[in-house]
Amino acid sequence: MRTTTLIGVGLWLLAACRSPAPNEPSPTTAVSEPTAPAPSPAPAGPPKVGSGHRVEALAITVLSTTNAPVGEGEWGFSALVEADGQRILFDTGKAPETVLHNAETLHVDLTTIPSVVLSHHHNDHVGGFMTLRRAVVERAPRALATAHVATGIFAPRRRAPKPDEINLMVAARSEFEATGGTFVVHDGPGEIVPGVWVTGPVPRVHPERNWGGDRLIEGPEGWVEDTLPEGQELVIDTDEGLVVLSGCGHAGVVNIVTHARAKIRQAPVRAAVGGFHLMDSTPAHIAWTGDRLREVGLQELLAAHCTGTPAIEHFGAHVVPEGKRALELGVGDTFVLPVQ
Repeated sequence: MRTTTLIGVGLWLLAACRSPAPNEPSPTTAVSEPTAPAPSPAPAGPPKVGSGHRVEALAITVLSTTNAPVGEGEWGFSALVEADGQRILFDTGKAPETVLHNAETLHVDLTTIPSVVLSHHHNDHVGGFMTLRRAVVERAPRALATAHVATGIFAPRRRAPKPDEINLMVAARSEFEATGGTFVVHDGPGEIVPGVWVTGPVPRVHPERNWGGDRLIEGPEGWVEDTLPEGQELVIDTDEGLVVLSGCGHAGVVNIVTHARAKIRQAPVRAAVGGFHLMDSTPAHIAWTGDRLREVGLQELLAAHCTGTPAIEHFGAHVVPEGKRALELGVGDTFVLPVQ
């Protein structure tokens, strides 16, 4: 597998994200940003009690994203997380076979990965979920057998005005359990292996909006706008600070970081990795986002999927410290700590 400039070569810096195909979730403009760059207060409440473990050896390898110097590219996201010998699959890409193909190309043995974390229900993050489980279950029944999700991921969805169900996780729930798989549903932060946390649903403290208005979710009051309430991300606690791995970040990266620092550890943000859905954000919103992340010590942005070139360029010029990186990852690229 390839790596970032920490240990390897071949990144295409600042590559533009392409537009998704018509049948994929439609990226939308971030329409709200504060009028003044106020500091980012953390929600009240003590940090979540966990093991206190700090991950010493971390590698995050991209298995699905738009940019694909090796393997197949797509409008989706998936990454393999290796933390002190523990392996976790984060999201599963869009097309059923993409992550399976790219894992083979990169010599990633999926039978050695016991758990998968799904960030939210959108097709470009769960499209390969059942294909991957079926590919490993006979050889390794415990591989990809535990799926960590957040409250709300199984709620019925539709795209107005059509009545058709569009949430793949509605059908996948029984299909996965029929293979012997188990869902762990998180309603708050949870440490899934020592030093590695899911955020659970992220509170929307700051006015970040980056989801489409034509998607509906069925709730107690009927069909209402789908704000992706189940959106969760992965946070790795290291001696160098928090590493935030995001699929799309529909809750907003500032909200995600605020939540992580309030509930996991009040630490600087060593790196933000993955998709952050800033691709159609206004320059003012990108600048506000950068200001907030600079306040919490963001060192590097290793972007993918839906982050977008304008945000990457702004972060490189105005947010990350001199000598640190803001760039786009591709399939096969690996972010590692400690630096080698």
